[in-house]
Amino acid sequence: MNKTVKNIIIRVSMLIGVAAFIFLIVMAKTNRAQNTVKNIEVNIDEWNGNFFVTNNQVLALINKNFDIIGKTLSGKDLEKIEQSLSVIPQVQKANAFLDNKGALTIKVDQRIPLFRVYNTLGESFYVDENGIKFPVTENYAAKVPIATGLIVEPCDKSQKIQGKQLKSIYKLIQTLKNNQLWNSLIGQININEKLQIELIPRIANATIIFGDDQNIEQKLKRLDVFYFEVLQKVGWDRYKVINIMYKDQVVCLK
Repeated sequence: MNKTVKNIIIRVSMLIGVAAFIFLIVMAKTNRAQNTVKNIEVNIDEWNGNFFVTNNQVLALINKNFDIIGKTLSGKDLEKIEQSLSVIPQVQKANAFLDNKGALTIKVDQRIPLFRVYNTLGESFYVDENGIKFPVTENYAAKVPIATGLIVEPCDKSQKIQGKQLKSIYKLIQTLKNNQLWNSLIGQININEKLQIELIPRIANATIIFGDDQNIEQKLKRLDVFYFEVLQKVGWDRYKVINIMYKDQVVCLK
């Protein structure tokens, strides 16, 4: 290869490199323009049957804290948007992402309530599947068991349950979830004046003295036998109180 041909190849390579560089700059600017926020779409997981959080609530919070239409968002900007939604106590998790058409999608996962509490302070709140407390809303009331009686723990929202009573109720309801029959039959759990757990079923008029949160499955087995081998024969309303707190015993009061 002579010197002239070599110089031509070098110059052509340089021109190709400069052209490629300019092309990349133009494409970057074009992509950046295309990735500016053109609209906001809110996707709330209402499929799980909960309606605590509304689209308008999320949009109002975003518009209050951010001016993002027509702007380009970085990863940190998206994180800030996600974090801002944590002020809604009914939100468990939020994800924000921008597609190549300029749509900012905000996906919201709501807290899933396990039971609702009515405490001695006159407060009402929910406890979710992770043991986190969150307040009720005017938007929606979940159909879950209620906890009543001598429960003194306050609704310090977005905090985990601390007191013995709520921990016992939480443990019991978690077990009831795995028992299709009693999960559907038990509508209320009460802490009585002796700090014992009482179950109020949705059928019959009896109060079931459960005691503490120990040996839950064994107690439920005794309750199964008593309800469907005894009460089914003598009548559902035969007894006012059914006590299953003692081992291998069912004590009843007419």
